[in-house]
Amino acid sequence: MTALSSLFSINGQPVASDVLSSNLLDDRGLAFGHGLFETMLFSDAKLPLLERHLSRLMLGANALAIPITIDLINQYLSLFLNQLCSQSITEGVIKIILTAGSGGRGYQSPDNIVPTLICSYSAMPAKVQVKSTSSIAVRFCNHRLAVNPALAGVKHLNRLDQVIARSEWHCNTYQDGLMFNDSDLLIEAVSANVFLKNNNGEWLTPRLNQVGVKGVMRSLLVDEIFPACNISVSEADIGKTDLDCCQALFICNSVKGLMSVGTVYNELNQQVKSLPVEGQTLMLCKKLSECYPHYQ
Repeated sequence: MTALSSLFSINGQPVASDVLSSNLLDDRGLAFGHGLFETMLFSDAKLPLLERHLSRLMLGANALAIPITIDLINQYLSLFLNQLCSQSITEGVIKIILTAGSGGRGYQSPDNIVPTLICSYSAMPAKVQVKSTSSIAVRFCNHRLAVNPALAGVKHLNRLDQVIARSEWHCNTYQDGLMFNDSDLLIEAVSANVFLKNNNGEWLTPRLNQVGVKGVMRSLLVDEIFPACNISVSEADIGKTDLDCCQALFICNSVKGLMSVGTVYNELNQQVKSLPVEGQTLMLCKKLSECYPHYQ
């Protein structure tokens, strides 16, 4: 594998990073956040959850009225993967950004939107995955997520809420932050979805019909991994009192997999919860790695 740290393409064509700015100055994704993105694990020259990523991307494109076909996305992505293959790159993170293309001034979309698809490669971050027998620390975020049912679940380009929340800490103590809405209901982590086992032994994940991103790993766990372990899981409204008395907590995303939370801190950086690496969490980790070996 080469030492290359990043690579880009636009609509299937290689683009040097130093000329990207001139190509994108008029893009609606840059101007208004009119677009979507997917961040995918690239392992052994494969994208293990590609079908789920593309399915979510198409749903989001429909919500934002961006005309694109899955065949065209696959065409551009295949050209980009061939670039990586030609340079013997087989591991890392691939990001797809789909925008509404060039649109000039003003919020109104062009009569005929010509979308832009950007693919980028980044080297795998150090220690991107956490061993199932270890755990991470998270903190409560002060910044609150606003209710927006029209965009709930969609992974659109406007991530200012996450940017603001992530700016609340500058140390290495926390691996992520827990985000709440204005009613103090848990919604998600800054860069992951959340699951917890409540004091009754029931597994829950936050309801995302009003706000939040419906993550690809979240859907995989709900659809396949929990049932394969004969463990029930349901969506629910989860408050801070539920966190106070939960038996287990983990966060997940499609790059890092499943990460058990061992310590929870509040907005004042005071520890409020300590949790063991719980048995069913280990079972879910094991089943995930069995079904999808790229997450070992």
